[in-house]
Amino acid sequence: MHFAKEFYCFQKLTFISSVALKLTFVACGIMYMRQTFVTFMNGKPPQTILTDQNMCLKEAIAKEMPTSKHALCIWMIVAKFPSWFNAVLGERYNEWKAEFYRLYNMESTEVFELGWRDMVNAFGLHTNRHVANLYALRTLWALPYLRNYFFAGMTAAGHSKAINGFIQRFLSAQSRLAHFVEQVAVAVDFKDQAAEQQTMQQNIQNICLKTGAPMESHAATILTPYAFSKLQEQLVLASHYASFQMEDGFLVRHRTKLDGGRKVYWVPREGIISCSCHQFEFSGILCRHALRVLSTGNCFQIPEKYLPMRWRRISTSPTKLLHSSPDDHGERIQLLQNMVSTLVNESAKSRERLDIATEQVSILLSRIREQPVSAEVARDITSIHQNL
Repeated sequence: MHFAKEFYCFQKLTFISSVALKLTFVACGIMYMRQTFVTFMNGKPPQTILTDQNMCLKEAIAKEMPTSKHALCIWMIVAKFPSWFNAVLGERYNEWKAEFYRLYNMESTEVFELGWRDMVNAFGLHTNRHVANLYALRTLWALPYLRNYFFAGMTAAGHSKAINGFIQRFLSAQSRLAHFVEQVAVAVDFKDQAAEQQTMQQNIQNICLKTGAPMESHAATILTPYAFSKLQEQLVLASHYASFQMEDGFLVRHRTKLDGGRKVYWVPREGIISCSCHQFEFSGILCRHALRVLSTGNCFQIPEKYLPMRWRRISTSPTKLLHSSPDDHGERIQLLQNMVSTLVNESAKSRERLDIATEQVSILLSRIREQPVSAEVARDITSIHQNL
């Protein structure tokens, strides 16, 4: 059985700790993929799945992963535009494409609906089957319909292209299923090592703080370089916004605007803050509107829950996990994978280190193989091998 080649590996230990995956695979294998990815993610199905426009996938995902949000990768859709619309629109193609992107980035579904209707009228696309199909699937690709779901920035075309190129180094369209699973492990480990290297480099270099705000300094000590850069962008922009307290929250708008704005709700005692733009829900990074309210409210640190574990340099204390309950089995596996990755990085720094690591790991493996395997885990392993 052959599987297509693309999936997302967007953050350290993607298949264990993160919730956004991009999969392109044939529908007949969806059941196996569900079992495999649930295993990678400690028994939890992915919260979000990005695929191409294969309708067989849409139906299969709805059946096999009903709790996962299925969305369409905008990069894959836009890649088809030249063949769909160049001949139809001629010189107006670029004008239409710009209008499509404007609608795609709309914040309100109501405005999107009105804008789409105007676009169809303006370009005479009433009978175009591709436009009709895009509209029918709008809840799966248009951002106004997706902002309440976590995507970790993976809807951006740049991310899609970069990760597609990365995956090509491990897989091809001819990859067999067993090889595919092996290469997933390789890809995860590769990304993990890259993340560790980036973190070490950041610890050596001085971080450039742009606002001087206590919240920025605090976040810089916790977040990964990628997450901190994204939060820093929002902190810089927050200084250009004004906040007005209202009966049921705050109204935040740009200093040059006289109307409109975003509604922010803040409960300081409970450490809860939310914004009508839904950026935190969508990307996992607090928006400029919420940061402005926190700043004006004399909050010097970002509330704990808005510094997600997936964006932190160190997600969980090893000591805490070693004394955890059986319910934390998945977290302990993640800790072990982190430790193994660190072991590889440290061992590779010299011949002597590598010799010691190889010898000690060999001894450890022998001891582990002497220990009994639980019946439940044995059943899971047997099931996976049967599917291979």
